[in-house]
Amino acid sequence: MRYAGTLDIAFQPIVDIHTGRVFGFEALTRNVQSLGFSSPTEFFDRCHDDGQLLAVEEYLLTQAFDKFARIEGYKALKLFINLDGRNIMAGPKLGLVIAALRDRYELTNANLALEVSERHELSETEGGIPALLNLRSQFGSLTLDDFGSGHANLQLFYHVEPSILKLDRFIISSIGSDPKKSVFLQHIVRMAHLLGSLVVAEGVETPQEYYVCRELGCDLVQGYSVARPTTSLAELELSYAGIAALRNQDRRKTESDVNMIINQLDTTEPIRINQDIMEVFDRFKIDRERTFFPVVDQVGFPVGLIHERDLKVIVYSMYGRELLRNPRRMASTSLAAFLKPCTVANVNASTEKILEIFSSHQDSEGVLIVKESQYGGFLHARSLLKIINEKSLQLARDQNPLSRLPGNILIQDYLAEAGSDPQAAYQFAYLDFDYFKPFNDKFGFRTGDRAILMCADILRSAFAKEGRFVGHVGGDDFFVGFRNSEADGAMTEIQDALAKFSRDVESLYPPEDRDNGFIQSVSRDGKSQTFPLLTISGAILHKDAGRNLPGMDNLSALIAAAKKAAKQSTERLVRVNI
Repeated sequence: MRYAGTLDIAFQPIVDIHTGRVFGFEALTRNVQSLGFSSPTEFFDRCHDDGQLLAVEEYLLTQAFDKFARIEGYKALKLFINLDGRNIMAGPKLGLVIAALRDRYELTNANLALEVSERHELSETEGGIPALLNLRSQFGSLTLDDFGSGHANLQLFYHVEPSILKLDRFIISSIGSDPKKSVFLQHIVRMAHLLGSLVVAEGVETPQEYYVCRELGCDLVQGYSVARPTTSLAELELSYAGIAALRNQDRRKTESDVNMIINQLDTTEPIRINQDIMEVFDRFKIDRERTFFPVVDQVGFPVGLIHERDLKVIVYSMYGRELLRNPRRMASTSLAAFLKPCTVANVNASTEKILEIFSSHQDSEGVLIVKESQYGGFLHARSLLKIINEKSLQLARDQNPLSRLPGNILIQDYLAEAGSDPQAAYQFAYLDFDYFKPFNDKFGFRTGDRAILMCADILRSAFAKEGRFVGHVGGDDFFVGFRNSEADGAMTEIQDALAKFSRDVESLYPPEDRDNGFIQSVSRDGKSQTFPLLTISGAILHKDAGRNLPGMDNLSALIAAAKKAAKQSTERLVRVNI
């Protein structure tokens, strides 16, 4: 082959987004520029036009497998390889090539992550989907690459049911400063997890992109923030300290349920998918109380459950007893035939997300938990409910007893999180009723509580969206936090909420007071005078991205001054840059 000796394979790590532990390496073609091509895409298109595409891909696959097999501990890792859709549709030859290389280097299907994309419109080409399904049947699973770039990606996702979903760089780029992308990513991750796919954030280049991807639930990360592709095996590592450093530098007090989850895990030894089925019978015989065991693949990743009831089908079948009398024939029976799917979640996920995943699958006994890209244990349904109950009790202690909104403790936690998140823009709105004491004095505490609850409901409804936080400081004081929202946009949202309160609160007044636009009540010095109807004053403190938050003492002084200015202003609303 004329390209032999020039082309090379580079590897780029794909790691656990929480720890930096290597999950696998993606094989990337290098040196096409030396052959006069501007990109690998142009090179492969020329090979296709010359009728050499399959031969070139076979050569590159051989190079990739050979180099992968020289990485320390490679049998516990995944090799991510990009497959050209035109070769997939050309027939079974590509699958035979991959299978032969897998066997030559003593790998298993669990070591392979075969990446397909919509670049050649596989979902819309006759024979494309059947070819992909044949490939998935042969190797057990497929990886969907560049999700978010092709117009038919959702069709491909639906048909292929990928075990791994790799997000296109378009979604990840500048996600920390683009709220729309954050919402988009959040829904993709949720959909993928509900359907049993791991999510790789591909092309992560900055700490800010990393933090957002981790916060929104991505499982794995790939990009310059981890390491650049390299053709030198000596430069590859099995754990990348840069990711651990990013996590340690992120001192935000985001809610974490890791300890509660770990304390409730059933860490029984799993069964391996290639284990002798007679050994599985022995496990059930020894542990008579257990009705199922978790099952992991050859690299230690959970793939489902095996139930005793399903194995009994063998015993009670027409030929069951004969099989039991013939251990050799029994041992040849594949465990995969009895494998039942089970939901999988990362140990770092919130219990709310785990419950959401669990609830989407009927008749599920629980959730398989992944820790550092490996089986970590099984979380039974009763244990998950116990954690949810503990969290509910804890949340109740931290809520305002009247409004049930987060109270002072959680508001302070939110400010601490913002203080250790300098790369994000924040707005903090402090809201305070005007003329509340005379209103309370005239109509009583019960009506005063109704006004407070009305405000709480308006704020809860108005800001029930990503990147918003609503808290109740106490009494008639409220707090709203905005992360990565435009300053003018936050100002408008607050104005709209306060205007709605001013309209709705009139329903608490007698008709004559509404008509007058004021009430007669007693001032602080005991004299009768008129007071306007209830309104709310708001002070909004704005922090630009890239700026540090002042210390709490300075912040408190800024809040007090801004609230005073708001009370004195005509609009009852001021914004201060900090």
